[in-house]
Amino acid sequence: MFCAVSESTKVFAVLGRSRIGTGPTQPTHNQAMCNALEILGLPCWHSTQFMSTRFGDIEMWQEAVDRKFFGAGPKFGRQEFDQLLHDFGAVSSDTPAIAFADDLIEAYPEAKVVLVERDIDSWYESWMNTVIKNTYDPFVTVVYHIDRFFTRPIARIHMTTFQGWLGISNPEDARLKSKAKYRQHYELVRSITPKDRLLEYKLSDGWEPLCEFLGKPVPDQPFPHLNEKKWVDEKLQLLLSQGMKRLAWKVLLYFLAPLTLAGLIYFLM
Repeated sequence: MFCAVSESTKVFAVLGRSRIGTGPTQPTHNQAMCNALEILGLPCWHSTQFMSTRFGDIEMWQEAVDRKFFGAGPKFGRQEFDQLLHDFGAVSSDTPAIAFADDLIEAYPEAKVVLVERDIDSWYESWMNTVIKNTYDPFVTVVYHIDRFFTRPIARIHMTTFQGWLGISNPEDARLKSKAKYRQHYELVRSITPKDRLLEYKLSDGWEPLCEFLGKPVPDQPFPHLNEKKWVDEKLQLLLSQGMKRLAWKVLLYFLAPLTLAGLIYFLM
């Protein structure tokens, strides 16, 4: 799913399909569409923002998840989503935004919806081998419990979104439920979006139908493509490296603190 809003007024939106999904050597739909929207002049929000310039937003996204799926308060509306979207002209369907498709469509009634189609079996293979495999990787779980300031908030928002939105808490849940949830998501988006605001689209369609739908000129460059597995692996390595750096500092401080205290006591004596 992709959501785009006007940088100045936030009254125009583009929303679309479910999660990333391609085979290991094909382009990732999320990031390819993000790049395409940025080329069209719509800066795109993606969950990698959590790992770079907007880490603080993860607390507000977590609040949105807790409210919608776990009864922690009233659901977010346009006012809250305006805060989360900042000055981004587009919002990727990456986690956790994908779980708020219906809320975003309701909050932005001016929205246009781009529903990006793909083969469900290809999507399922990619989803299981990248997202699910990495989310529930035992090593990630270890770092999750150790690094509570960086890795844990990122892992938690993915796990709670999957649990609340999809009913998935482990790889076996994902194996049994993912395809049905995928179909339900597409049906939901189609059912709540007016036909004049909906574009059913494939990446292979290229620029023309997308630009016509959004009222944008066709760029004089190829449509962007990315290798999904490589891209996801790079993001996981970034997450783990940050977590391990924090772990190393904790270990260092654990051993240095007693030595420093002992040295100070010796000096004072």
